[in-house]
Amino acid sequence: MTNPLLIVFKRIFCKHDNTFSFRRYNDFDFYEYNKCINCEKTLRYLRGFDESIRG
Repeated sequence: MTNPLLIVFKRIFCKHDNTFSFRRYNDFDFYEYNKCINCEKTLRYLRGFDESIRG
């Protein structure tokens, strides 16, 4: 188990150089997250509506 205090310090001092994005889809909505690979902090969060899901 990792100490929660260490996770907080890691997120504070991380430079967030390496990031990745992924989307989660609901019925017609999507949620896009941009996270840091090193500390797993969510840097950006986007919610939208995708017309192409309907078909």
